Amino acid sequence: MNDETDEIPPRESDPAEVAPPLHELSEHAQRRNSLVFIVNTSITYFVAPVFYIGLLHAAIVNALGYKDTIANLPESVFMAMLPLPIFIAWIWPSTGHLRKMLVVNYFCKGTAGLVTACLFLAVPPSWQVAALVLHAAVVGVTNGVTNMCLWELIGRGMSSVRRGWTLGIAFGVGPLFAVLGSCVSQLVLNGNFLGIIEVDPLPKPWSYAALFAATGPAMFVSAAMVFLAHLPPPAAAEPAVGFAEVKRGLRQYFTHPLILIAVCGFLLTSAGGNMILNNVALYVRDATGEAPEAYTGLQQALRYGCKSLFGLTLGFVLARSQPKTPALATTLICLAGVSWALFVPGKWYLLSTGLLGAGELYYVYYLNYIVACSPPERIRENTAYTNVIASAVSAMPLIYGWISDHHGLRSSFQLAAAILVAAIVIVSLLLPPRPAPRIVRSTES
Repeated sequence: MNDETDEIPPRESDPAEVAPPLHELSEHAQRRNSLVFIVNTSITYFVAPVFYIGLLHAAIVNALGYKDTIANLPESVFMAMLPLPIFIAWIWPSTGHLRKMLVVNYFCKGTAGLVTACLFLAVPPSWQVAALVLHAAVVGVTNGVTNMCLWELIGRGMSSVRRGWTLGIAFGVGPLFAVLGSCVSQLVLNGNFLGIIEVDPLPKPWSYAALFAATGPAMFVSAAMVFLAHLPPPAAAEPAVGFAEVKRGLRQYFTHPLILIAVCGFLLTSAGGNMILNNVALYVRDATGEAPEAYTGLQQALRYGCKSLFGLTLGFVLARSQPKTPALATTLICLAGVSWALFVPGKWYLLSTGLLGAGELYYVYYLNYIVACSPPERIRENTAYTNVIASAVSAMPLIYGWISDHHGLRSSFQLAAAILVAAIVIVSLLLPPRPAPRIVRSTES
């Protein structure tokens, strides 16, 4: 006699087969979890100039006198760290570790920022570069762990309706904090924000130290917020530590048909809508006759402003409809952005950046669909797997660049549009509006 577990999808015709709700918390507890997610997401957006590894780190390394290869090293290290949260999810799979993992990760991120700030003022440039690389590594690991833990908190710690309102507010208000953070960082670095605000900039390296030091208190506030959260109750079958459990979790993820279809839509939307942004920025020269740099600030403002507007709208749509609707809507918004770039001339062309910025919310709403598909005890793992799988389309900017060099920028837009149409067809036809996690049933053979 052997005990095995079989996963079967619930059937609408058999009420006994419907999976139990993922939350068992009071309305008060759900509101507190919602507050933690919204506040911590907004804080992360505010310090995005430092935590979005790439532009700032590369600019500082370049200003220190190093070549472009070294300038790109922090981002390369950051990308190399992205798979590590999977191992952390395997080692500490229990819900009981959720609060501790969040607090430790926020504390590590804040401490890394403070240490880097101190090193800017106390050590030679070679050590400063090493500090930037180490900071990128810490952020690469902790961002992934924080992300999967916060998604577990709202995936298991609130109803789907409450989650819709939470995502709407978090990703409606959050991008406005990104605009504010960008404004502050520009004023600190060069004293000018879009020609609207002008102040005396801080001298270097004090300006660098100030930006990194600000992330310390921000992350410590986020860590303190975690203590307000109500942990979701343990699942009926909490995953254990061990190779057999890891193998079981991987099998559940990669054999779940709805997760695979959602991941396909996720990757295609990323490839067609997100990875084309660089070429859209470069096309400004053709559309307006002016240098792309002249409109970089305006494009960023449109990108985050539209993300805020659509973030509120899509969250409310989720609260009043099904998980599929906002996910599919983000792909349609991306297609609208690429189509706008193809057909609208002049300065009105710049609105394509805003539409594509709003379409970047594909990450939130496809991940929400995957969370809705996942057994409660697998939400943390499945979030980590999805984050790593996103790197499967990381070569798309190079492909778009090659197409632009040989066939023109418009040809790259046409490829992006075709990819997005494929995503729309797949998601529209194959994903049900309201997914449910598969039930795990014990059988004897």
